[in-house]
Amino acid sequence: MSKKKFIYWIILISITLLMFIGTIAIVELYCSYSYYKYRDSLKNDLKAIRLRQPFSNQDSDNFKTDSLGFILPYKSLDSTSKTVVFLGGSTTECKKVKDNKRIHVKVEEQLTNVSCLNIGNSGNHSMHSLNLFANKVLSLSPDLVVINHNINDLSILINTGTYFNKHPQRSLLLNNTNQLYTYKVGYPKNWFVRKYIPYISLVLFPTTFQGEDLIENREFSDKPLRPDLNIDFLKDMYRKSMMGLINYTRFWGVKPILMTQGSCFEEYSLKNIERYHGYNLDSLHKEFNKVVRDVASISKVPLVDAENLMENKKEYFYDVVHYTDSGSVFISNHIAKEIKRVLN
Repeated sequence: MSKKKFIYWIILISITLLMFIGTIAIVELYCSYSYYKYRDSLKNDLKAIRLRQPFSNQDSDNFKTDSLGFILPYKSLDSTSKTVVFLGGSTTECKKVKDNKRIHVKVEEQLTNVSCLNIGNSGNHSMHSLNLFANKVLSLSPDLVVINHNINDLSILINTGTYFNKHPQRSLLLNNTNQLYTYKVGYPKNWFVRKYIPYISLVLFPTTFQGEDLIENREFSDKPLRPDLNIDFLKDMYRKSMMGLINYTRFWGVKPILMTQGSCFEEYSLKNIERYHGYNLDSLHKEFNKVVRDVASISKVPLVDAENLMENKKEYFYDVVHYTDSGSVFISNHIAKEIKRVLN
């Protein structure tokens, strides 16, 4: 092949390749424009209670939910005479624990003729659980609820100063449709697609996405906390929220069990630790656990004191508060004993 012909083919291939890449780029830009235009069209006024629960019909290797959002597996309600419901955040959800080691599963194994439902959801605090109990759980006529809260209440209160905030994911009310998850379908699984053509994949191949937000939302600002936070005031808000939750369950004839939250702060670094400069989160976490104990004592509610039971047992945690498989099994044994005592 002559040099002139070779150069001709190189130029032809280069032009073809550039046209192909250019076409892909134009299609990607159009798809991203369409995506944002659709997303922005959803930004309408909305007034509704935010019912934070696990997404329905999830099906991953280690985490499955039913059509109502309850975490599988559990015994059919039709096959049992008693129903126990677990309310809480990610330490109740136990998303990274093996499904056969998850708290509600291990507790259910130790109970006779009892179905244990788990509707714990990452990020939920005690007022989210009140919403869930009133609008979702109560319709199932449960006999008992196990309530486990602390760090999410602590987090939202020290960051916003109130439960009645406008946090984009954790507010109690929805103010506009942009706060819904309708258009947040996840990240493309393949790194190349995720980096270069995510919107083409979103439009043409939505099944290539996995369940994480397409657009990352920062939980809280990077700015330091207010230096004048009144911790006693925040603890009082937490106390009132917990009292309201357990009293509401009791008024409807449902027996509550409270839990303190175990932790392993000294073993793990915290994200955005500089944001909390001047505040000892380990100490604050313990203070919020004291609130739970006070509420249990004043209200004469049974308590599973996970903080004391799991103290200095770092093998039970894979980070600050989340259980390993062995941690989940350990605390499940204590919860099951308390449920047996209350139901019998």
